[in-house]
Amino acid sequence: MILSLLVIGGFGLLGLSVLCPFIALAANYVLQRGPPKTPPSFSGLSSFPLRLEIVIPAHNEVELIGTTLASIHQSTQYLLAHHRIRPVPEILVHVGADACTDNTSQVARQFLAVHVTEFRKKIGKWSVIKTLVTDSVSDWVMLVDAGTLWPASFLFDIVQRIAAGENNVMAIAPSYRPLKEGWLHRILWRLETGLKQMEAYCGGPISLHGATVAYQTPLLQNALVSLGNTLWVNDDVVIPLTLRALYPKGVILYPVGEVRDAGIEQHRLDLGRRKRLLLGNLQWVKTLLPTYWHRNPVVGVVAGRRIFRMLWAYWLVMIVFGVAMAFHFVVLPGIVTLGVLMASSGSFRQFGGAALVSLLAPFLIMRANTKELGAWE
Repeated sequence: MILSLLVIGGFGLLGLSVLCPFIALAANYVLQRGPPKTPPSFSGLSSFPLRLEIVIPAHNEVELIGTTLASIHQSTQYLLAHHRIRPVPEILVHVGADACTDNTSQVARQFLAVHVTEFRKKIGKWSVIKTLVTDSVSDWVMLVDAGTLWPASFLFDIVQRIAAGENNVMAIAPSYRPLKEGWLHRILWRLETGLKQMEAYCGGPISLHGATVAYQTPLLQNALVSLGNTLWVNDDVVIPLTLRALYPKGVILYPVGEVRDAGIEQHRLDLGRRKRLLLGNLQWVKTLLPTYWHRNPVVGVVAGRRIFRMLWAYWLVMIVFGVAMAFHFVVLPGIVTLGVLMASSGSFRQFGGAALVSLLAPFLIMRANTKELGAWE
């Protein structure tokens, strides 16, 4: 019994960490050695961005939108002040105000060169993105969450990588960290960044944090058409996943720079958001993954890590119970210590909320249906 718990738990921990990236690297190496395949058709696309549009979906983000727009303005001014990139791309900042009942739109309009599109009826983040991107005539689109903070040189770094003209680049994403992070979050985000860097060696990760991602506009528009009329919950997964399935030879660059997030409150359990993300993961796993696995086996393996992550608390519980059964004397002190940490630490409260949703995952999966998934916007 003890051995079974430790073996299953250990395998699960490997699955949510290094196992899938290692298998994907091996599979990518084998496929690269095979007969050459027709590369993705990127003909007619501009490697240098003459027009770059920054799209920010926002619903009642009055406390965060100003900070985000200020950091984007600072980064834009940094780009304009450096003469190594010529011509300087035309930059449009576009805020999609989704039925805001606060002053989000008014705050956004205080910034020069910011265009605001107001949606009177709430349509959800996915529909806002789809509407604004479909109408875009830019060469590249950057999807940005309200609350994101860019360093001054960030836009310059992104444009530099685009202007480098690297072959088959479909998207560019930075690493991500919450603005106010405890030691536990710092460790977890560094681990996640390292795992995504491993995935970058076989074409790029399929999960890009929605805080900021840059996409070639025509390819992004093709991906949105391919995804149909479904109201997808996790845009930061379904878009890169779809791009990697449609264009197996395309590349997602990661990481280019780093952004911070001022919108994460570590003292909260945040159960509603975590449940939404879990149901969003179930949505693309059931609907997209079987087809995409056949189109691009490497991306199917990379996506496997996300499936292991949905049940991460079970793997950890198995390890803990296995160790506890083998060493009885650590059980009570361990429980007391964990209780104290969760009561006193914001990081551990968020960790506890994430663990609770993970433990509920099998029950949520059994109850979930298409209508319920579509309602989680």
